[in-house]
This record gives sequence, C-alpha cells and structure tokens, in this order.
Amino acid sequence: MAFVNENIPESDYEKYDLRRICGEHNLQGRRGDMHSISWTVDRDRESFLLKVWAHHESDFSGYAFYWKGGWMFFEMGPTESNIAPDWSSCWFKFLIKGFVIPYELEARQKELLSDLQAAITQIPGGTTWNYARRSATIEFSNEPASFPAPSFFVQPNTTSIKE
Repeated sequence: MAFVNENIPESDYEKYDLRRICGEHNLQGRRGDMHSISWTVDRDRESFLLKVWAHHESDFSGYAFYWKGGWMFFEMGPTESNIAPDWSSCWFKFLIKGFVIPYELEARQKELLSDLQAAITQIPGGTTWNYARRSATIEFSNEPASFPAPSFFVQPNTTSIKE
C-alpha cells in the first residue's frame, strides 16, 4: 500500500489518542485550536503524517509523524512550488525544522526518512485536489521547532538529522 490522504476514522482517533496529541500542540491564543480530520497514512508501513497545528500568522505548521510505534514532532512549511496550469501535477519544496529521530529508531534512519519523504510527497492537495502526479523535495534545518514536545513524549536519547 502507498500513502494516501483520507479522513481519520474515529477508531484510529481513539487508538492513537489523537485528540490529546493535537491538543498538546495547540496553545490557546497562539495557534488556535485544531484537531485534524484527515491524515496521510500507510497502514502497511505502520505510519502516518498528521498536521497538529496551524496558524494564519505562521509560515510553518506543526506535524506529527508516527512510524512503527515511534512519534516525531516537527514544523514544516512550503518554500517553493510549481503547479501545472491544468492542475494535473504539482511539486512542492518543504523546509522542516525540529525533526528528531528517537534513539530506538536511529538504526533505521534511511528507511524512516524514505517513508517520511513518501508521506510528504502525498500531502500537496490533501483530500481536496487529486493531482495525477505529485513530487516533493524536503530540506532539513538545524533550527529547533517553536513548540515543545508533548508532555507524554520523553526522549532522552535522540538524533537530529545530519545533512
């Protein structure tokens, strides 16, 4: 199965405790209050990408990437794009900051980043637009994310992405 954009079933909201996870990243007055209704998911890979916060005054949005039991939280924003005049294809370049790989997943960094790339490539258009062809380039910044990791997320040993 490939990553697909779809509405989140209520059972998955409960299974992954997504209301709490989104709520941990939404600070009243700073980012608004948001609970995603859709995600980019690949059940065979046991992974999904979920927007956890957005604000009209920010160039970045907050995301959670769940991969094989591990959570990663980061901010991402588009820096360039190209959409075909007939809306058949799109390309986006995204800048990611604050992405940290949990220590227990460090040995699988290459596979994890490949899956993250696949999920991000599926995002443009979300469930609204169905581009026949999508592509995305991601660039990692050493700049930290502006939001803290949620309180349940303890990460004593982590690895930042090295370019």
